[in-house]
Amino acid sequence: MNQSEIRFVVDRMLGRLARTLRLLGYDTLYAPDMTTAQLHEIARGSDRVVLTRGNVEKRFPGLKNAVSIRSEHAPEQLREVVECFKLDTRRGLWTRCTLCNGIIEKVEKAAVVTLVEPRVFEIYDEFYRCAHCGHIYWQGSHVERILRNLASVLGEPSE
Repeated sequence: MNQSEIRFVVDRMLGRLARTLRLLGYDTLYAPDMTTAQLHEIARGSDRVVLTRGNVEKRFPGLKNAVSIRSEHAPEQLREVVECFKLDTRRGLWTRCTLCNGIIEKVEKAAVVTLVEPRVFEIYDEFYRCAHCGHIYWQGSHVERILRNLASVLGEPSE
């Protein structure tokens, strides 16, 4: 499977990992109430890799595309997945909604005037919206912090 096409479904123990994979642009399904049977069905039906903290052989017998994540800590979990699948951590950055997995699209500033705080609207010129849930994004100071944290976790030079 081509790394740019890889898609994940993540169990309830890996919510932070799911959000970070979405941040990196990877199609990642996650719901805290998803059962093992649902994960198994989704993985087989939509060619997704199951990421779990559980025992793959016991929870997903016969499923070839399931990986058990060893670490209990989100930064190390991310490092495990990036290394295991040789993920590109830059190409899809900021293209998926971290909340719902929808695609993020650029929107005109005027379209968000009533959707963000007046101060945010005043300071920033570029805005983005999730096509699925409507969440609004902008490149505030948090972006630099996120990039530094990612670089630190992944052992990359920060930009």
